[in-house]
Amino acid sequence: MDRRVDARLDVKLPCHVEFPYTRSRLFVGLTENMSRSGILVRWSNSDPALTLPRPGQLLIAEIELPANHIFGRKCLHCQVTVVRVSPSEQGTARVAFQIGQMQFRNYANGRFTRGELEKELRRSLM
Repeated sequence: MDRRVDARLDVKLPCHVEFPYTRSRLFVGLTENMSRSGILVRWSNSDPALTLPRPGQLLIAEIELPANHIFGRKCLHCQVTVVRVSPSEQGTARVAFQIGQMQFRNYANGRFTRGELEKELRRSLM
């Protein structure tokens, strides 16, 4: 039975997931689809020290939005709860989040330079 209430959009954007209190990064993934109430992120365990999040865990997800020449870099800052973790072959997993709160924020001081982000995403998608 499909319990979705909001329409999902297929959108591929970099997503930084971190712990809310320490602001330490858990992983960088790529969104597969999004709705008003949820996000599905593809994650690759390129770092063996990182572990998959657990269902019920409260996290912060920052989704980088495409740059706009008028508004600059923005991100969608979301307080999320892990709903489902689906490990798959080759060390990748899909992590489903339910969105609790969301807001648009400036992202001018992103964590990665463009080269570092591309390298992280390439590693995440392999």
